[in-house]
Order: sequence, then structure tokens, then C-alpha cells
Amino acid sequence: MTGMIIDARPTSYFLARCAPCARPVRAEVPNPPCPECGRTLRGERLFAVTRDESCDGSCMNAFGPSCSCSCGGANHGKSFGAQSTREETERAVAAYRARLAKEEEKRAKRAAAARTRAEREFTAWSTAAPGRADLLAYLSEGAHDNDFVADMARQVAQLRPLTERQEAAVGRCMEYARRRAEAEERRAQESATAAAPVPIGKALEITGEIVHARYEDADFGSGGRYKMLVRNEAGWRVWSTVPRALTQTISGGTARDLQGKRVRFTADVEPSPKDASYGFAKRPRKAVALV
Repeated sequence: MTGMIIDARPTSYFLARCAPCARPVRAEVPNPPCPECGRTLRGERLFAVTRDESCDGSCMNAFGPSCSCSCGGANHGKSFGAQSTREETERAVAAYRARLAKEEEKRAKRAAAARTRAEREFTAWSTAAPGRADLLAYLSEGAHDNDFVADMARQVAQLRPLTERQEAAVGRCMEYARRRAEAEERRAQESATAAAPVPIGKALEITGEIVHARYEDADFGSGGRYKMLVRNEAGWRVWSTVPRALTQTISGGTARDLQGKRVRFTADVEPSPKDASYGFAKRPRKAVALV
């Protein structure tokens, strides 16, 4: 509305809206009850910005907290006040509810259009590169104990594509989960198989697979060593320093390069006091990597 402002002042009226009943209420108290359900409402004081235009029906049926016409707030929202006749109030409330329904329909259409657009863009992203189907299957598996992966799962559930960095990070998590699952399965199989007692003695020939390897720092700064866990086909295991002949094969790499390789070497074996199938190999020598 345009026109010259004559006056601007707060009034003694309050406007409130009851969401469950979908109706406005005008009263002279700040917390009026809803005429239909009796719920106590929170009202907003009506401010009158008086202009030189005359009032019309839009002022009587208004439900906002600001009046901007010549009545100075006297007629603003009056259809919803206690002084209105029953017929006027019902017509005003019906018009208000019809307006709400129309606005809700518009919002629903906009939301449906936005979701259709998001689905189209997400489908294009998900099929643009090989491997994304596996990534999405991994993210949709269910609960994840990794907070980052859980966040990425929620993001794709909302049809929001991942960035390149997010996708690469999820790929690393997938690979780690795959290796962990394989390791757990291997340990379960090993536990299910009754392991034979580890052989004890000096200068014993040991043949088996390196199931774990790592680098350990030595005490007092004297230099570290590579260590390995070797499992024999009979199920017994020995923990040993990696012989020099095998450390040469990981030059420039990491101890994990040894895992999965079969080896044969000679060592003095002592038993573990806690596990008859576990031993400690001393003075490993004559190591050969088997094909």
C-alpha cells in the first residue's frame, strides 16, 4: 500500500494464530484463548501505521501484526475479534483457511519440483563414473561405526552428491573395511582349526605364511627392527625378527609388503607360557622367500 504516513503507533490490540485450528484471533489481551479449542495463544501487538488511504476488506480480514491504512488499527483483523458477528467470523476464517491450503499446495509443488531436480542430478552423478555403485552400496549398508562414513551416508540419502575429496575418503574407508573383514574371517577360520603345538628346539626349519609384519623401534635409541608373525599350515605360529635376507625385499616399501608371502627359515624356537601353539623364534637365519 502506498500513500502519505499520517501516524505510527502501537495499539491495545493483539493478533494471534492457532495453528491446529488454522484461524487467527484478535483480542485486547496478549495471550488470548482460541475460540474453537480453548488453547492459550501467544499474541503479537498490533502496530498502526496510519496513511491517507481508506480501509477495505483486506484490512478487516488481515492477520499480520501491522496495519498500514487510515483506520489506525481500528479495523485491522476485526473479522477475527470477539465483536464480529458469527457470520462474519466464519466467512473470514474460511477465507483464511482457503488461503493457507493454497499456500501449502504451492509449497508442496515447489518441494516436489526440487526433489525431482535433485533426483535427476544425483542419478547423473551416481552413474557418471565406474565404481560409484559399489560406493553407494557400501554407504547404504546400514549403521556405520565411523562418524565420517555415517555423515556421508546421510548426505547421499538426501540425494546430495559427494565431492571428489569426500568420494576418495569414502573409498579409503571401504578398502579398510574390506581388509578388516577379510582379517576377521581369516582369524575366525584359524580359530576354528585346531592348531598343533609349536615345535620346540634349536636350528629348526620353519615354513609358513607371514600373516603380520611391522617395524618396532628399539629401546634406548639403538635402532629398530622389522618383526613378523609366521603361521605354519599346521596352525602353530612363531613371532620372529625378519631375517636380513627378507628385509632387503622391502627396501623403500613398508613392512606390510611382507604380509601374505610364504617363507622358509631356520631359528631356535621357545614356547609361549600362555599358548602351546605359539612360540618365539630366536636367531632367524637362512631365510628364503617361497613362490
